Amino acid sequence: MTTSNTASPSRILGIDIGGANLKYATEDGRSFERSFPMWTRHEELGRQLTEDIQRFGDVRALAVTMTGELADCFAGRADGVRRIVAQVTDCLPRVGLSTAGFYGTDGRFYNADSATENWENIAASNWHALAKSVGLRLIKDALLIDVGSTTTDVIAIRDGDVLTHAATDYERLREDCLVYVGCRRTPVCALVSELRFRDESVPVMNEVFATIDDARLILGRQSEDSRDHETADSHPRDRRHAKARLARMIGLDRDQMTDQEVSDLSKQILAAAETRIETAVTKWITILQTSTQQSPTIVLSGHGQDLVRVPDDARVLDLREELSGSVSRGAPAWAVAVLAGEDAFMNAACETVKDAER
Repeated sequence: MTTSNTASPSRILGIDIGGANLKYATEDGRSFERSFPMWTRHEELGRQLTEDIQRFGDVRALAVTMTGELADCFAGRADGVRRIVAQVTDCLPRVGLSTAGFYGTDGRFYNADSATENWENIAASNWHALAKSVGLRLIKDALLIDVGSTTTDVIAIRDGDVLTHAATDYERLREDCLVYVGCRRTPVCALVSELRFRDESVPVMNEVFATIDDARLILGRQSEDSRDHETADSHPRDRRHAKARLARMIGLDRDQMTDQEVSDLSKQILAAAETRIETAVTKWITILQTSTQQSPTIVLSGHGQDLVRVPDDARVLDLREELSGSVSRGAPAWAVAVLAGEDAFMNAACETVKDAER
């Protein structure tokens, strides 16, 4: 759970409702993130939103984007959107608001009823909000690479707009705009089928005994937090337990391999992840170079930037430097707040609250 502090209030609070995390941000840079496993806690979403929104004080409207509708607690994406929208709507009177705007991949904000009816636009819309806001606020032509805990978005931006016509996760997977590799939750067995160990290739077990986060912990790319038990085996997120989880992937115990050996395994795992992301990045760099006759600026977002192999000659904008580390982690929440500030429907909602306060 991370926060950033700034004194000034903001009228619009952006919320990114994911399948594993809730992320909040204002246009002026206040942000907050918490773990929220949708598949086990979806009925508590409204209560959790109420508690978190109250942290931000003077909020006059909510701008919401989501990917949580994919959680397998829902019958399907339409059901997921409907139930998430209902939970957001239920929390509004408890935080003194009357409406929320739900962002769609068509670049529009919808009220609750319209969001439910147009669920295909609302589902998995956070990547579009981020790319649109980067094109609006930071740079008109770029390749946005946003590495989150579960997935990586690779989005081409040209003339300030999203280049791809793919809108759904299915379409984006086909076009290599969505790479299902992240910096924390990706299972090791989804990245490699075998690992080189003691001069032999050893098949890995097809069990979620360890995730990419364990490899990053071992190599020091991720800070330890022994209080955090959101791991493959529910034991602490520290190097000692990460070593045990990784050893188990090839049928061994922690004391049956050296620190150097587990480090070597970790490097292989991360290399596989980097290659997956690089394949999509290379494809879209080529597309942009062909259309613009120049190499695109790379915009890095999220909190797994170390998994991106950036070309040596590329110009890079890192949102951790352009905004802040915590805002970069929850960049789609910041993005949807930015876009809401430019939207007539959202500004009308703010004015309604303002009038009611008079």
